[in-house]
Amino acid sequence: MKAATGQTGLVVVTHGQIGHAMIEVAEFILGQSLAAIRFVSFRQSAMEKTGDDEIRIAIDSADQGCGVLVMTDIGGASPSNYVAKLLPLAHVAMVSGLNLAMLIRVWGYRSKPLRQLVKLATEGAVRDIMEIKK
Repeated sequence: MKAATGQTGLVVVTHGQIGHAMIEVAEFILGQSLAAIRFVSFRQSAMEKTGDDEIRIAIDSADQGCGVLVMTDIGGASPSNYVAKLLPLAHVAMVSGLNLAMLIRVWGYRSKPLRQLVKLATEGAVRDIMEIKK
């Protein structure tokens, strides 16, 4: 683990380019760069395979000494399963069900400790899911 700089590292691991698109939209909404968020496009085909090494490199790159929150698109799917294998690494947590509200919320609260950021991420994501009736 690196020396702490005061912010939790952020990594997005999703099928294809979904996560990259969410990061771009969040940058547009916030009017600032989210370049500190590391992104891994997960692919599993005969031609391309994303492996533990790519995800581990992204985690190591995002780690500023305060832990790393990895956000995935679908719990139980391959990206989440691969990240779950890396959770024994010190100071790494995962939240699945990534949505735009979660991404923006964790960006704004990345100075919070990892465990608190996990709670804020899930609360923000769930709070943004609602049924709108006429």
